[in-house]
Parts: sequence; structure tokens; C-alpha cells
Amino acid sequence: MVSILTPVFNGESFLKDCVESVLAQTYQSWEYIIVNNCSTDNTIQIALNYAEREPRIKVHSNKSFVGVIENHNIAFRLISPESKYCKVVSADDWLFPCCLEKMVALAEDYPTVGIVGSYLLAGKKIRCQGLEYERKVVSGNEISRETLLGGPYVFGAPTTILYRSDLIRSSRDFFPGSNPHADTTACYQSLKQTDFGFVHQILSYTRIHSETQSSRSIKFGTIRLSSIGDLIRFGPDYLNEKELRKRLKIRINNNYNFLA
Repeated sequence: MVSILTPVFNGESFLKDCVESVLAQTYQSWEYIIVNNCSTDNTIQIALNYAEREPRIKVHSNKSFVGVIENHNIAFRLISPESKYCKVVSADDWLFPCCLEKMVALAEDYPTVGIVGSYLLAGKKIRCQGLEYERKVVSGNEISRETLLGGPYVFGAPTTILYRSDLIRSSRDFFPGSNPHADTTACYQSLKQTDFGFVHQILSYTRIHSETQSSRSIKFGTIRLSSIGDLIRFGPDYLNEKELRKRLKIRINNNYNFLA
């Protein structure tokens, strides 16, 4: 079974498209948990209407407002004990019909894989490119090294990733800290003990608008600070000392240029 999660705050504009994309999945062994973070719009009514019609959909409402990462961690803690895999789909995004089928199939074919990625259609652009077609499975150490050294960025966003549920259950907060890019940090952490799989197809879509987390991150530079933090934290695990010093210098200089 796959636990599908949508942590949401004021998502009435796009939530219906998101839920409909889950209902349209060709792979049907799932539960769907929508976590409402004290929305002030029509989000909760939309979610409850779907839950009334589909028993696999459950709605959880937070008693008080929390940050975006904590809202994800609340959702992770709600997955069923029977869940083998977990798939986040942000309320602004949606999944193509074969998304779960393709990702689960790869994970089942390669039991050492704990995280599965795929291409993402972001507006008009295809993201998460750079991994050769022949490389469907990469060791966790290898893909983490390549990413920290500036190679292909294939971790994408939460909507592009399928996690093995036992990785999520291994800690209370699967997304560590409150950094808005804690999903990437979780990948580096999990790949110490598991391998990375990649489906060479576009399996999800994300809208591009000014209120998305990625747009704010680019505008305010938090993504640069996060990459420096991940490099300091995980560089000693995946890189040698010379590589780490070089990458830190590049990352810090890039951040200075951004600030200037």
C-alpha cells in the first residue's frame, strides 16, 4: 500500500485538481491523507467532500497553525502501519495517472532502493534531468556525491519522490528541522543506508506562481543557504576533505554574489 499525503494551507484554488489526479491513478492500492493547516479558505470543505465519497481519503485538521515542514512531518506521522511506500503530492501539484504504478514497480524490482525519483514538468520546463537513461538505480553514496559536487539534481521536490515508509518511520521528524528545503536534507540522510531509483518519465506536474515555496526560495535565496547547510552536514560523509573545501568555497561565493 502507498500512503499519499497532501499537507495544505489555503489550497482551494488547486486542491481539486490535486485530489482528482490521485483518484485517477492506475495503481489503486493507496490511502490518501489530507492535512489541513488551519486554512481560512474553502480547503477543508473541498477535502471533506471528497472524503465523504471515497473511504480511502482521510482528512486531518491541525488544532493550531504550524510551519510548512512541521505540517509535512505531521502528515508523515499519520501514515498507516500497513503502508510500504509514501508519496507526497503538494496541493498546487498533480500526478500523471501512471505515477504510482511506475514508481512502485521500480521499487519492487530493486529492493535496495529506498527513494525513487522521476522527471518533473514545472510549468513549461522539464526538471530533474541529467541522469543517463541506463541508470535506473544508483547507490545512495554515488548519487549523493554527484549532487553535492554539482552534478545532476534529481531529488526534485516532495511531489517528485516516492519514499519507502520504513525510512519515514525511523525518525519522529522525517524532514529534519524547519528549513524549507528539508526534503533534500532527508534524501541525503536516507541515502546513507539505501539506494536511489529513477523512472525516466514525467510523472508529476507543478505549477509555477509567486506563492509557491520554490518561487519564494529563489527570490529570497534560502535555497542557497540550504545547499551550504547540507554541504557542511553531509560533505564529510560523501566527499573527501579537498572536495568539500572546494565545493564550500563555490557555494559561499555564489551566495555572496546573490546577496550583492
